[in-house]
Amino acid sequence: MSPSALPTLLEQTPTRDGLVLRLRLDPELPWFHGHFPGAPLLPGVTQVHWAMHYGRLLPGVDGAFGGMSQLKFQRPLRPGQECELHLSWLADKGQLLFGYKVAGEHVSSGRVALCP
Repeated sequence: MSPSALPTLLEQTPTRDGLVLRLRLDPELPWFHGHFPGAPLLPGVTQVHWAMHYGRLLPGVDGAFGGMSQLKFQRPLRPGQECELHLSWLADKGQLLFGYKVAGEHVSSGRVALCP
């Protein structure tokens, strides 16, 4: 993925079962253009894409996209915001769990299944 299509990575913290990334959603990101004029927000597909991209930093996360489940988009992510992306790898299930938070509040979450 082109670096210009990724948020600014401010901090990366390993956890017992995964990783937490602090990200800045730069207003210049192409994902905000046209989605939606006057009230831009980060598309859900981009949130899943970033979770997969950064999930590959975890040991054992490999394989192609195999599907999604338990997707929840509770609040929009807007240009200029800082957020946390929480990632966990369930190796036995082949699933990457992700959750975005802003100021400690849940914004979105889901599971991505990866094919071997």
